[in-house]
Amino acid sequence: MIILSIFIYFYFQKQKDQKLYSFSEKLDEKYQTLSLYSTNNTTTNSTSSSSHIIGKITIEKINLNYSILSTCTEELLKLSPCRLCGPEPNEIGNLCIAGHNYDNGKFFSNISKLSIGDKMKIYDLNNNFLEYRIYDKFEVEINNTSVLNQYTNGKKELTLITCNNKKKNRFILKAKEMD
Repeated sequence: MIILSIFIYFYFQKQKDQKLYSFSEKLDEKYQTLSLYSTNNTTTNSTSSSSHIIGKITIEKINLNYSILSTCTEELLKLSPCRLCGPEPNEIGNLCIAGHNYDNGKFFSNISKLSIGDKMKIYDLNNNFLEYRIYDKFEVEINNTSVLNQYTNGKKELTLITCNNKKKNRFILKAKEMD
């Protein structure tokens, strides 16, 4: 009976994960449609967008490719990485993006495998992208908000934030626009 219960639990957990992943793929398709039909070269105002999509993040080294959602809530974090604070994609400031660290390789679960010097791309809704290079990686305690600082001396920066499943800390990647 216990084995049957365990089997049923894992079966439904897998179904739930597949639904979330499927929805995340649909978000990426929605991003592609939004960028395809964008009619101007200005950044879309995310607060008026019913889709909540403000851009896309890709990191080839770890096969990461997700839409970035405009606000950060527990429900939205289950769907895709979210802007925690900072400017719109590829604008001056520190764009802070939070993503869950699932054990199944989804969202930000593999960003700890990245190294200083690795690259990532951030796309806006007009499908323009900038490349960023990682310059720092570290952990902070859960209540440390210093990584959200917006002073960048006029530069475009990224901060990727996820949990460390081992110690309840936050794993941080810092990146700057490439010259």
